[in-house]
Amino acid sequence: MSKIALISCTSRKKAYKCPARELYWESPRFRLAYALAKLVANKIFILSAKHGLVPEDRVIEPYNETLIGKSARERREWGDMVLSQLSKVSDVDHDDFIVLAGEVYHENLLPHLSHFWLPLKGKRQGEWIPELDKLIKLEKETDKVLVLHMLFNALPRLDWTMIDQLPYQNGIYIMFEKGESYNNMDRIVRVGTHRGQDRLKKRLRDHFVREDADSSIFRKNIGRTFLNMTLDPYLQVWEIDMHKSQEKRDYGHLIDERLEAELEAKISQYLRSSITFVCFPVDEEEERLRLEAGIIATLNSHPSFGPSNNWLGLNSPVPEIAGSGLWNRQGLDGQPLSANEVERIKWLARFGNDSYRNNAGYKTRIQRAVNCVTTTGKNYNSERKTADDIRKYIDKLLQEAKRRGEDYIDLVSGDIHKQLGMKNRMPQVCRIMYEKMQAGDKVIHTTPSGKSSTIKIRYYLK
Repeated sequence: MSKIALISCTSRKKAYKCPARELYWESPRFRLAYALAKLVANKIFILSAKHGLVPEDRVIEPYNETLIGKSARERREWGDMVLSQLSKVSDVDHDDFIVLAGEVYHENLLPHLSHFWLPLKGKRQGEWIPELDKLIKLEKETDKVLVLHMLFNALPRLDWTMIDQLPYQNGIYIMFEKGESYNNMDRIVRVGTHRGQDRLKKRLRDHFVREDADSSIFRKNIGRTFLNMTLDPYLQVWEIDMHKSQEKRDYGHLIDERLEAELEAKISQYLRSSITFVCFPVDEEEERLRLEAGIIATLNSHPSFGPSNNWLGLNSPVPEIAGSGLWNRQGLDGQPLSANEVERIKWLARFGNDSYRNNAGYKTRIQRAVNCVTTTGKNYNSERKTADDIRKYIDKLLQEAKRRGEDYIDLVSGDIHKQLGMKNRMPQVCRIMYEKMQAGDKVIHTTPSGKSSTIKIRYYLK
């Protein structure tokens, strides 16, 4: 299995015929992308708007061409050409692809790749250079605790309202707590996973949603801390696991339901307001448990890792928690991660998250969209459409994308105009597209007139 980097071409080029990697060297962004590619890949290709897939050592002439501004059809044809070239030099079903390119270059490639990582996902072009600098620094870092913090701080951050957005059912979660930092990054305060298959979301809901501390050791430990801070004697009752039949028979009469309801609500409020988390997919239970234990032990064994003076856990009656700076008791003195395990976590966090988020059911959705456009085109061509029809059609596209769980949808004026079977109505389509924009939506591509067939707007759905 190969790791293959795909780097988009740039407008800045040498003025003479030379190897591709040299041709684009005038661009600082290309130089950094190439430097990262050399650290994480064993093959490098350039995505050229003119030539398609170009090996880094192929000698080519300077040219002036870009995919930006091309029609959706032209971009699809370019993508088909690149995929054909790529299939001759790689295994698109099994190789790992590091895609260092903007959306216009990868939009028609990702549905056909099984394993890919988008290091620059969600970044504007002006943010590419500092982001590439950070990624290169991460690859060169040898301190495992720093690597873990740099890696996990860069993943999409979630809170308790976003549990159902996770696109996978098995994985490891990494938690951060408001006010806790490590080397100017958010400090890891808990590492967790689940036994059994397909229980990741349930485990997270046990922590944040279900107000039953006997179902969540995390909630149990937060409750212990709150009770210990006020020297509340009810701590002795709180320690009892009332899910056990014998314990419930022997001590059930000691339960103060009102106090427990108030404490559970206080725990929920704290977790929901102070704890955020990231996840990465790990399918096999044995690997989940080993990596969880390895991360915990690696953090706990590092001399510089620890809590702030104001960390809530310092008030815990559990010595392992107060002493480690982690809301974990198990695995603190276990076997730290090996170098190979750190690389495995990098792969799972990067390729696993991107491939799951972008490619889960992607080919099915693409085919469904094609079928919809084909059918819709036939229907819409049969009658004249009004401005309200355009609005309703855009609303339909937004609602369908939202039901699929997409974070956003990109709409192109020319595509809508064509799908509705219209003639000479492009200004009206563009006007309504702008009209539909909400706070946070953004224009990805425009023209001086603002009314062409290439207007592209990103509508955020969350």
